Amino acid sequence: MFNSVFDYPIAPDVKGNKIIDISPQVQRIPQDIWLQKYQQAFDVFKQNLFSMQNMFTINFNTSLKTIRINAPWLSAPDIINQVESLTSNGTWSAGGTASSLSVNNQNFAQGAGSLQFNGTTGAAYIENTTNEAVDLSAVINQAYQFVWVYVPTGSNLTNVKLRWGSSSTDYYEGTATQTQQGTAFINGWNLCQFPWTSSTTVGSPNVASITYLRVTLTLAADATACLVNGINSILGTFLNYSYYSKYMFRSASTGAYQETVLDDSDLINLDTESYDLLTYKVASLVLQQQQGINALYYDGPYFENKYQQMLLRYKAMYKSELQEPQSTYYDMPYTGYGRYFGQGGTW
Repeated sequence: MFNSVFDYPIAPDVKGNKIIDISPQVQRIPQDIWLQKYQQAFDVFKQNLFSMQNMFTINFNTSLKTIRINAPWLSAPDIINQVESLTSNGTWSAGGTASSLSVNNQNFAQGAGSLQFNGTTGAAYIENTTNEAVDLSAVINQAYQFVWVYVPTGSNLTNVKLRWGSSSTDYYEGTATQTQQGTAFINGWNLCQFPWTSSTTVGSPNVASITYLRVTLTLAADATACLVNGINSILGTFLNYSYYSKYMFRSASTGAYQETVLDDSDLINLDTESYDLLTYKVASLVLQQQQGINALYYDGPYFENKYQQMLLRYKAMYKSELQEPQSTYYDMPYTGYGRYFGQGGTW
């Protein structure tokens, strides 16, 4: 997980939004507690300087489930270049099939602006050979590089390439063929991720003095008003998460977990206290198929009643540890000393 990066793939067997806990692998402190929020509350308060909350939410979008995490206390990003001005941090120029490079102060993902250009089919790039030196020696082969890219038509973007190094002959290069979330490029803003460990090394770059940058958009068709913004290097933190799974079964031969039974040899992922719950429920459903007087008035109600009794007992023994979504219901009024100066607020 990365500070200021919010969307990530999630295990396919997570049952709904039933996350139990999120924690660092080592050296957990009381501050390391992530609470589940509703979608709107998460989006409003993520990376908000007034909240600075560890929080998460589960997102469903076109049949794709992801987890959104805000982790403001993890390692802060190293901003290599905001890519918001043509000359404020080195000089940016256009090359390849890119043209009409300019500043866009209306549409940007970070900083105060972005760089805009047009591109024809092929490799359109912007380049900076005089970036103010950034020292990344402490995170070499550990950090990930990120860059925001805006395209009017996502399906026309084949890939994004990022070069970072000490000169145009000494650099690292990474290629992204999808967004940081692992989805296809979309119309609009796309956050692209470049793992240092999978990048290509050209020449002998000096990681203590990153002064060279290039962002290349490989276009399958002409594009107008493409944008690039915010090149960051972020040291990630490995987090574990526990959750309730919807995969009740697993293959006896491969060990793969699965939601339904696919073979007579499949194993059931239940412990002693819960195994009989499945037995009674299956018996109740089977008797519905059998029909008849015994099924309707005797055996059917018997097994359903046994199931309900055991379910109550099980829930009493094992309370749910699900992190329920939270939201602020009401802000208590707080005026403080502001009331003496004609100012108010909430607390």
